[in-house]
Amino acid sequence: MKPSILIFAAALALSAPAAAQPPAAGAAAAQTYEGRTVRDAKGAVLGQIDKVVLGANGRPAQVLVRPVGRPTAGVRSLAVAGLTADGEGFSTPLTKAEFEAMPTVELDQN
Repeated sequence: MKPSILIFAAALALSAPAAAQPPAAGAAAAQTYEGRTVRDAKGAVLGQIDKVVLGANGRPAQVLVRPVGRPTAGVRSLAVAGLTADGEGFSTPLTKAEFEAMPTVELDQN
């Protein structure tokens, strides 16, 4: 492999947002997300992270967010890579309307 390609790959890896993948794996990483608030880009609260879905590598891949407001609204799934850490929780580029229009996720209650 050419040195210029290696340098580009290293620079690309270093430019990835730090909040996208926490250093811990498994249950420790899940605790980083569970219970935290998710807001839209304007700061409106969308919901709270109910559950973390780990990827094949053992790191969080998806979070299930329980919307605020309507108690009967089902959870929505958001990719961890699309979240940005802020002071109190996470933000997403989705608007509140886009989040509410997403399909709900059925959770296995077993």
